[in-house]
Amino acid sequence: MDSSQQALADAYRDVLVGLPQHWLDRSRSHEVEYAKLSGIFLPAISPAFHCAQQRIMLVGRETRGWNVLKGDDKFESLETYICKAMAKQQDHLAKFISEPRDRGENFFNLLRDLANDHGTQGIAWANLFSFAWDKKSPMRWEHFAQLLEVSEQLLKVQVSILQPDIIIFANGASSAKYRQGYFPHKGESSVCSELGDFCKQGIPLNQLWRFKLHQRIQCFRIQHPSSISAPSRAARRFLLEQLRVGGAGG
Repeated sequence: MDSSQQALADAYRDVLVGLPQHWLDRSRSHEVEYAKLSGIFLPAISPAFHCAQQRIMLVGRETRGWNVLKGDDKFESLETYICKAMAKQQDHLAKFISEPRDRGENFFNLLRDLANDHGTQGIAWANLFSFAWDKKSPMRWEHFAQLLEVSEQLLKVQVSILQPDIIIFANGASSAKYRQGYFPHKGESSVCSELGDFCKQGIPLNQLWRFKLHQRIQCFRIQHPSSISAPSRAARRFLLEQLRVGGAGG
């Protein structure tokens, strides 16, 4: 494991050491409140990520059926579980990012578009929420408040360690308030600056918004990539083109 991967693994352990183990080891999966909880989503990166000319992190929303332990797999230790989760995410990303575009619109098609334009080595896939519930968004799960706290910590350490040049928040409107909770853009706690839009270019504010995170990382907020509305498609095309020519800062 290279130094960046090890730094991620160590940071994940620091966050997860206080999490109830039954969230991970499935020992209470027979109980209704935990029966549909997925395994945890822990991003890893390509060994060449930090050497990439442009490092882009795409942040989605849910993990769907993300199961780290399969069948009769046993929970050995937190460290082993973290390594398995990171390997699973990286294998999944490597597999799907190299496949041809699917018909229609979805999250992986956007990842593929970014990889085609900027190379696969500099693409990182993260999620706003680190678990799924019933293969869907966990926002209605009864323990969502604790899940949200863990997810925020995990995403923040990913940003801190990976130091992407660009982050695209593609988690959709329904969960925007949680992203804003992680990274406030108002008040004394704000970590965002240079807020702007592309309305002059014909892209509505609700389709594409930009800001700088920690005064360094250029960020964008778009609708979920599965949106098939004409304005959403146009906003995605516009953003991809701007990133190609290096003019997405406005």
